Amino acid sequence: MASSSAMSSVEAMVILTTLLQLARFAAGSMGPRFSSRRLLIPGVRLLQVMNHNSVTYTLGLMRPPSSSSDDDQTWNDLFQVWAVLIVTMQDSVHIGRPYRTQRMNLIDLLSSLWSANLLREQTRLRLKVPLWLIWSVHASRIVCYYVCSHRAAKASCDKIKLVSDYMAASHDDDDACPRTMRGYRYIVTGEESILDDHDANARPPRDHEELVTVEKVWEQQAYDRLLGSAADGDSRFKDVCLSFALYKLQRRRFFNFPIAEATHPATRRLVSGAILEEGPDGGYDRALRVTEAELSFLHDFLYSNRAWVFSAGFPWVRLLLSLLMTVAASYLFHAVGDITAAIPRRGVFVTHCVIAVVVCRELMEVGVYALSQWTKVAIVCHHVRLRARGGGCRRILPIRRLRRLLVEKVARIVFSIISRGRWDQRIRQYNLLMMPGIEWPAVGPLVPRRCDIRASIPRRAKLDSEVKKVLFRSLKDLVGVPPPPEANNSAQRLQAVNNRLLSDYFRNAFAAGGDQGSSLLVEDPAGELDGESHKILVWHIATGLCQIKLLLEDKAGAGDLYALPATPPHYAAVACLSNYCAYLVTQKLVPDNGLVAEEVFDDVREEAYTALRGCSTVREIRDRLVPAAAAAAHGGAAASTTTIVGMGAQLSEKLLLAYGCRDDHLWERLARFWAGFLLHLSASTRAAKHEIHLQGRGELTTHLWVLLSHAGFLGKTSHGQQLLDPVDLDDA
Repeated sequence: MASSSAMSSVEAMVILTTLLQLARFAAGSMGPRFSSRRLLIPGVRLLQVMNHNSVTYTLGLMRPPSSSSDDDQTWNDLFQVWAVLIVTMQDSVHIGRPYRTQRMNLIDLLSSLWSANLLREQTRLRLKVPLWLIWSVHASRIVCYYVCSHRAAKASCDKIKLVSDYMAASHDDDDACPRTMRGYRYIVTGEESILDDHDANARPPRDHEELVTVEKVWEQQAYDRLLGSAADGDSRFKDVCLSFALYKLQRRRFFNFPIAEATHPATRRLVSGAILEEGPDGGYDRALRVTEAELSFLHDFLYSNRAWVFSAGFPWVRLLLSLLMTVAASYLFHAVGDITAAIPRRGVFVTHCVIAVVVCRELMEVGVYALSQWTKVAIVCHHVRLRARGGGCRRILPIRRLRRLLVEKVARIVFSIISRGRWDQRIRQYNLLMMPGIEWPAVGPLVPRRCDIRASIPRRAKLDSEVKKVLFRSLKDLVGVPPPPEANNSAQRLQAVNNRLLSDYFRNAFAAGGDQGSSLLVEDPAGELDGESHKILVWHIATGLCQIKLLLEDKAGAGDLYALPATPPHYAAVACLSNYCAYLVTQKLVPDNGLVAEEVFDDVREEAYTALRGCSTVREIRDRLVPAAAAAAHGGAAASTTTIVGMGAQLSEKLLLAYGCRDDHLWERLARFWAGFLLHLSASTRAAKHEIHLQGRGELTTHLWVLLSHAGFLGKTSHGQQLLDPVDLDDA
């Protein structure tokens, strides 16, 4: 009989291997949603190495017994069950990310062959059938996944190029209407059907029977029970297809493909007339609904395997294999009960736990893919194709009518479960005056407070309706400016005009008469500075000192910049956007080179920390910074205004002299300034930086970047995958 210690060692290794694979599964499937790879990659790599080593070591311990006693044969049966299950889980933990190399598949296949070698031993028939079925499904899945991922990776660049060529040929309707989407032939799905027929030297066809475009989705009749005006009055179902089409267009920014439609007037009309459409309450919920879904597709394309899983349509084969695995594992759960009398109960308990983990993981995979944004697109596009095949008439065959009804019901269930994207509409905040000694906003609450002033700056602020209105109205005004007629014939000239509009944020906010031809009420001391990081910090310090001045004039103020009993209408938007832009500097998510932004921020933070050392109240902060700046603002000595902190203090005094801290015009103009400045920063930041920060919970600046891109505002900076910032290398 095999020694009890040897059996216990194998049992312990099976438990350890299962726990390691669970941790690897959690990190791979959920990690990229909540944090960047810089935080995850060391742990993921360690788990990956430990997983493969633990599986290999555990399989090596499972040696066939030397005797043929009933007890040894029973333990041998358990060895076979454990071997098949842990090898199956080793393959399954890769759900979160696509297969990257053939090496990963080879390791999985070799482990699978080793477990098959154990199954060749004498096994009870009741166990042999489910074990061989599980092994067969596992081996088939390895081969199927490799073939599908290899094919999808090859077709990915071809599809991006096809979409680029298609947009150059198809988007030329001058009378395109954003309300009805007539003329917007953006591809939703179906481009794979014309890849084989498409000549590399010829433009793809404008109309193809298998192509589903945004125009076709909006063409559905009013009586349509899924996409009609009565059933989908707020375009909730149709907008997911719009987001998917825009996602396919936005992918070109990461690969330096030309954006042919950027010079067409219809692109601006789509953003200003449809996406930025005001709701009944004056809000802009539709804009965020569209960008949330679009960025979730981009996130999946870059950091998960959903893009290639759905590359050929809904993954029926993958889900069928998962269901077969679930059925076989469930049967195995009961079959193991036949051998309970011959071995200790803990061996059966461990086996049941491992089987339960396998079943839950398989069901989770079914849920991950079946209840995703990609499924919503697949259902709506299938409905559009069914409508097209039926000719749009009301009199159709009963079977086809039943099929449509089923699709409509499934669509409504899926849409009710998956209502929004992953962004929680919260933005990080950082205030240099309140937290000068802290570099990362997330660690602020962990640092012992010298006083209560740090409590007045929330780590994350909800993007409320006032901030949305200020931002999206500024964006709508920017996009709504018609370009000069001579710029429409030249892409370079039009981009120069767009870049000038983006750069005029200061004049738009502080022109005396409200138009660009008027004189300026204040001068911008940061206008001559090199780099956006300097400008952000100067204006951030000035805004913070204006906030403190308002707080000190409020008799009920107790040190909280967000709990004033009465504030000007745009005060909250100013505070939120100013702190968010300062946070972007801490993350190097600005147009400047990351090394430069990091150096500038460290120097200014040290300067502020030195200047404010010992301050325990907001009054002391203002009294420490303002006197020299006030003298300079009135024409006195300006020795202290050569630093960023000094320039910010001087700018705050100029703003207060021009308006006064309780003047609504001051906060209105500051809100307009920060909104325009943030739009400028978003458009000018490289695509590679936005790509890195698609990991985690998402950033407001990335939402603005995609909206500006779709409106034709591509920024001055060269974009492309190869232009990764040095500070982002660890996150790539």
